Amino acid sequence: MLMRRTLSLALMALFIATGAQAKSILHEESSAPKDVANYIEDMVIEWASKFSRGDWMRIKDTWDPDEKMPMYLGEERDQWVIGQEGLDEYFNPPGENTSVETVVIKPFRLRVRLIADNIAVATWENQLDFKIKTRPAVQDNYRVNAVFRKKGDDWFFIQYAEMPMVALSYVEHLYRKSVSKGFPENGKPYDGGRSKD
Repeated sequence: MLMRRTLSLALMALFIATGAQAKSILHEESSAPKDVANYIEDMVIEWASKFSRGDWMRIKDTWDPDEKMPMYLGEERDQWVIGQEGLDEYFNPPGENTSVETVVIKPFRLRVRLIADNIAVATWENQLDFKIKTRPAVQDNYRVNAVFRKKGDDWFFIQYAEMPMVALSYVEHLYRKSVSKGFPENGKPYDGGRSKD
């Protein structure tokens, strides 16, 4: 019994250790120097992790505190959040949000480009799994564009925007995802009932 428990703990530790070394989300189209791309990649993964843990207070730590006009646009927002005060109110709202049960964000397909010695831009996509207590769980994929500034050895967000598809494109995307595997490669050509026989 003790040996089985020790073995289980050892396997769990191994699983956690290998899970921590997740596959890179950097896309081959990234053109930034490797050290910059890796830093931004770590930031994006940690950003998603903070959202998933509900660690709202620490999310603003990734923003440049000296930027006079930081800009943030979440896909749920009608208008941009602009300025340090706006970020404070958005990420540290009064009271506690008790309606959200679970959020998991998984970033992927990250592209990083250096446009100046101290400015980088990045695009990536997020897969969002979201559960509100009184509703069924839902999933959404959306695109992200962000601008980062380097200060000292660190990089910080100065602008961030989530960009969902317009409704018509999104509905078409959902229909495409639901097509049977292998179709139309293994399907018969459709002639609209106009058989030549």
